[in-house]
Amino acid sequence: MEVVVEVGRVLVALLAVDFVSGCVHWAEDTFGRETTWVVGRWIVAPNVVHHRDANAFVERGWFASNWDLGLAGLLIAGLAGLFGRLDVPVAVFALGGAFANQIHKWNHVPARVPFFVRALWATGLLQRPQHHAGHHRGDKNTRYCVVTPFVNPVLDRLRFWRGLERVLVPVFGAPRREDLAGVSWNRSGRAVEGRAPAPPCGRARSAPSPLPGAFPAEERDGSGRPGPGARSR
Repeated sequence: MEVVVEVGRVLVALLAVDFVSGCVHWAEDTFGRETTWVVGRWIVAPNVVHHRDANAFVERGWFASNWDLGLAGLLIAGLAGLFGRLDVPVAVFALGGAFANQIHKWNHVPARVPFFVRALWATGLLQRPQHHAGHHRGDKNTRYCVVTPFVNPVLDRLRFWRGLERVLVPVFGAPRREDLAGVSWNRSGRAVEGRAPAPPCGRARSAPSPLPGAFPAEERDGSGRPGPGARSR
């Protein structure tokens, strides 16, 4: 029974870090400009480049892509150890957070991933390219979580991100989200179409997909965009 409980705690930790990865990803996609102090150059600019050209993202080295999340993972593990709380679930959470961006990157270069990544894909625990491809279709406003395939369907069905946008976007704005460019919220919190001005910068809906060559051929149609076969597991 203790083994079952421990396995359950590990799975909860994995789902928790996936949820956190989605919140960070959504915030990166939604808030700030490339000129925003500190985060503009560090977070916003690389995120904009990634959505325009996925190959620019995947060609960055491991340290350049993961140093910040790696540091956060070390901090979580260190604090847990300091307070005597470092166990397997906490280690899974810290490690999953440290490698969240690397897992994201592997989904863009499936032909170049190590064997152990393919093995994890085969178990169904680690998110695969077919699942992540959904984030890069349409308005690019779904499937924000990047670690597992389990959390995204729940959050998207509950319209969790739309709820966050209803609460936070009227306060902080969303200058790079074209899907929110024609939407504002009245005092009751309800969305009103066609009142907000278009953002000065953003990801054009009509622009070509930023992912030609980044996903397997069977996940793309003849135009180079992810095709209808790119479905979630």
